[in-house]
Amino acid sequence: MMKYAVLVLSTTLLSMPAAQAAEWSLLGDNDIGTFFVEKASIISTRGVLQARILLNWNQPQELLGHGDKYYTSEISTAYLDCDKRKIGFGSRTMYDKADGRGKVLFSPYLAYSEVKLQDTLPGSTGEQMVKLVCNKRPGR
Repeated sequence: MMKYAVLVLSTTLLSMPAAQAAEWSLLGDNDIGTFFVEKASIISTRGVLQARILLNWNQPQELLGHGDKYYTSEISTAYLDCDKRKIGFGSRTMYDKADGRGKVLFSPYLAYSEVKLQDTLPGSTGEQMVKLVCNKRPGR
């Protein structure tokens, strides 16, 4: 019976989209949408923090160059330099439903070597994101 329960649980977890299995912590919102971080994804690598960020857009976004497709949420890999207060985004996955659910519409890969860390503007969502994610890093 225990083997059956483990098999059912394993099958359920493996079949869940990554966004549904993740625990998202609210970072904040602004006029474009609501931002979350997957706290368990925050790692230190290449001298910066790496984290998965979920953005639920307030308005559906047109997926340019892909016909009449719109995405409602996206999950991005963010790179944050806590000391210099810089942020950059790598790979992104766009979904047709909120919370990183539904059909994957587009998922371009961007290697870290192609990511450009940029200064955050005072009072911006980027500045808030750097501050909050850096405060959630392991060991804090």
